[in-house]
Amino acid sequence: MDGTLLDSNGRMNEEIYDIITELKNMGIIFAAASGRQLESLKKRFMPVDSDIIYLAENGNYVLYKGEELYSNVLEKETVDEVIEAIRGIDKSTAFLCGKKHAYAVDEELIKFMRQPIFGYDIVKVNDFSEVKDDILKVSLFDTVDPRERTLKILAPKYENKLNMAVSGYNSLDIMNMGASKGTALKEIFTKFGINKSEAIAFGDNFNDIEMLEEVGESYAMGNAEKYIKSKASHVIGSNNENAVIETLKRIIEEIHLDEEGCKPRIGL
Repeated sequence: MDGTLLDSNGRMNEEIYDIITELKNMGIIFAAASGRQLESLKKRFMPVDSDIIYLAENGNYVLYKGEELYSNVLEKETVDEVIEAIRGIDKSTAFLCGKKHAYAVDEELIKFMRQPIFGYDIVKVNDFSEVKDDILKVSLFDTVDPRERTLKILAPKYENKLNMAVSGYNSLDIMNMGASKGTALKEIFTKFGINKSEAIAFGDNFNDIEMLEEVGESYAMGNAEKYIKSKASHVIGSNNENAVIETLKRIIEEIHLDEEGCKPRIGL
């Protein structure tokens, strides 16, 4: 979503709704894969809500037509331990991402996440011990680039224990080992009988790497960093150039021209 379908101002070209409908009519499933929570994604895709698969919370919560297909929940003891570790890092603020809501103590962070650009359903709590929900990931907002500070602090402590992924807006997501958008895609492939060679994906950030590696054809955005581009089959234009939509249009046209060609199932 951020850095792919959304431009730098957080706007999404509504032409994507018509493309999703056309893909559906072609027997192709569109999946919205994001580090965002389900509620935030549903607000963006409301016109086609029943036609797409949601891979929310970096693939830790997957739903289709209101049915949960897959989830990856953290143990409470793990959540408590990670929160305590984050408390010791200056200028970093934690929030919990659950199936029902997101939760935060810091009021400024809550205001930030409730902005229309994010549209988070986030609940204020006095202490994280109050939360009664299945927690999919612990996220933190760092005033410094997480790769330069928070990740370097936490990664050695949780190496081979938890997965950490840098996502947009100075965020770091902390999840169960093996959790990723790529893992979620594997579950979808199994559920729908899809071969990875039939799937394509678009990505721009470090939380997209496993997904890009899990599909037949992968597309890195022009605004992605060099390392992300090295993990993709193709590099296209930037999110400000409507590159995802233009690429999808070209793929649809190619399929129409080749009736015998395989039909990709699409993950974003």
